[in-house]
Amino acid sequence: MRRFGVASLVVAGCLLAPLAAQAQKLPADIEASKAVKVALNADYPPMETRDAKTTKPVGFDIDLGDAMAKVLGVTLQWQDGEFEAMMPSLQSGRTDMMMSGAYDLPKRRDRFTFIDYLRAGAQFYVPNSSDAKVAADLCGKTITTSRGTNFPATTAAWSDKNCVAAGKPPMTIITDTDLGQQLSNLKEGRAVGAVQGLEAVPTIAAMDNNGYHALGDPFSSTLMGIGFRKDEPELRDAFAVALKKVIADGTYAELVKKWKLDLSSYTEVTIDQGPAP
Repeated sequence: MRRFGVASLVVAGCLLAPLAAQAQKLPADIEASKAVKVALNADYPPMETRDAKTTKPVGFDIDLGDAMAKVLGVTLQWQDGEFEAMMPSLQSGRTDMMMSGAYDLPKRRDRFTFIDYLRAGAQFYVPNSSDAKVAADLCGKTITTSRGTNFPATTAAWSDKNCVAAGKPPMTIITDTDLGQQLSNLKEGRAVGAVQGLEAVPTIAAMDNNGYHALGDPFSSTLMGIGFRKDEPELRDAFAVALKKVIADGTYAELVKKWKLDLSSYTEVTIDQGPAP
């Protein structure tokens, strides 16, 4: 466990203090190495994916992470893997932080602490060939969503409230390992609809020659967070200060525009404030 060089800059649940009152002290080992290992799942456009030509990770998280790293004078070492492996990797110390479309959920805060940096939530989408007009048309149908996320439970809760409670059959929910499998499930008829984050649905909708569309508004609301080990807040605090600076100098707004995330923009920079979806 790293020793704390300064007191925690923020109290969970509070907005960050003015920049002038903050320090940017890094943990001693990272100050020495100038490298931060970041858990990543490069399969969630526009947050992160791999460039078809270079195979390097690209996306909003990559650009924003690198901008914050520049402020801190460090380099990010992106470590790609399965989404469900990110939290065990962070908890074990194999990585120093995770920044890959992860939601700041209350149930995750027994082990982790988060810098909130985007609005997020779940949304249904369907192929353009679908005859579903509203989300309730998916009651009794098979829906695919991502393994290791909160989406299966959130979708099941929506089904209970909007299908079962209305006397309709519940949704059958299956999980996929990645976006490629999710789209395959839709194309091959194993599912008639899918659930992803509101931050990703506009990008997914444009795939396969604009082959998909959102079905209704997002049905949950929370915040996306950059995750750190709960008992080691010093690195979190340094990145929180860096994020404030990246927002203040206009870089954040430029990246939001670049990756078409206007509906997800969140500039308050809070700690551990994501509500249960």
